Amino acid sequence: MKNILVLGSGGREHALGWNLKDYNDGNPEGWSRIHFMPGNGGTAEHPWGKNVAIDPTKAENHLKILEYAICEHIDLVVVGPETPLARGIVNFFQANNFPNIFGPTACAAELESDKFRSYDIMNATRIPQARGFKCYTAEEALRAIDSITALPQAAPGVVIKAKGLAGGKGVRVCTTNEQAQSELEEHVKEFGEQVLISERLQGPEFSIFGLSDGTHVLPLEIAVQDHKRLLDGNNGPNTGGMGAYGPVPFVSRELIENIGREILTPTVQYMNQERCPYVGFIYAGMMMTKQGPKVLEFNCRLGDPETQVLAMLLKTSLYEPIMLALKGKVNEAVIEYNSGAAVCVVLASKGYPSSNITNGLPIFGLETTDSQPGTKVFHAGTKRDKEKILTNGGRVLGVTALSSDLGDSNLNYANAQEAAYKAVNALKIEGGFAYRKDIGSI
Repeated sequence: MKNILVLGSGGREHALGWNLKDYNDGNPEGWSRIHFMPGNGGTAEHPWGKNVAIDPTKAENHLKILEYAICEHIDLVVVGPETPLARGIVNFFQANNFPNIFGPTACAAELESDKFRSYDIMNATRIPQARGFKCYTAEEALRAIDSITALPQAAPGVVIKAKGLAGGKGVRVCTTNEQAQSELEEHVKEFGEQVLISERLQGPEFSIFGLSDGTHVLPLEIAVQDHKRLLDGNNGPNTGGMGAYGPVPFVSRELIENIGREILTPTVQYMNQERCPYVGFIYAGMMMTKQGPKVLEFNCRLGDPETQVLAMLLKTSLYEPIMLALKGKVNEAVIEYNSGAAVCVVLASKGYPSSNITNGLPIFGLETTDSQPGTKVFHAGTKRDKEKILTNGGRVLGVTALSSDLGDSNLNYANAQEAAYKAVNALKIEGGFAYRKDIGSI
């Protein structure tokens, strides 16, 4: 039996652990033991899940985490969220002779934690992206907004991106320069003056994920589409993600291979040349423009709620591919996939994405959804109080369904969507959840 430690408390981490538990090295129990740190109300699933109340986002806890990993004979540590990576947890483990931790070092994690650095890397490697301006003051940003309209063939509108980490909420897409000038002041108040001002690309978005061993990247053969806006029809404020579906029908396996070869691999190899080797998950947020696919952003971990979709579509546990990546042999990994389609609907607390939410509400109906075939409810903002599961955050649950393989791709999406919303309708809290009703509508 393998002992695997997953750092993080969200739906991504629950889904990662759920996938990793299926690695069977011949043990009679048929599963691996997953330690979640700190986990949530759903991750301590009997008999394979265990929660450990240590916050991995705090750098002062790195020693405690290392001591736990040593004492519990942990075979592999997988870092879920970006904050511990940016704060150097991988560096700390490596410096203390614990090599089996999967995730980029702080230097490599700047691919996500520093939008200026990622912009420069893409320019250096000639990776297609939106044209933009790095701004260090609000005055520079205002001038850059005006300059965007002067770019040849620029579409109307401007995108404002926080330079640093912003929990998935640091991007504002503005349809006009006037709107951008108006929203800049609020953005600066929340995230600071250093912003990347870029042109607004147009086209459908999708996400590509891969595993990097520092030299090569193995892309997952599934493109996923996230729904960032709070309300149906992609309206309302940006969130951390209100749902996702996959595989995306307009992204072929050939296109994924091309993105792996022409975008992900050159990025990793450039960082290697810069003496900043990148080992871990790599995530490219993409847009299909009239000129072809362009990168919107890089992330240094898997997405949330995209991982919930991936977990349903992966037939293979990621344990062996991760271990091969840590040995510099990711090209030897073999990953199998389930056919059909998967849809994840995020149930959020009323008031999300603001902080004006009510925690501690009992969740009813989980026993019903747990028995629904092809459906898995991944927990995020939950906590356990004896036998009750209570709300404990903005995004609470990721209700995820896998379709039967019906042969017809459109039927697969409709089947998965119907199953997911059937489970959504069975879940109740006082005052109801906030959620979108159009996730997976193709």
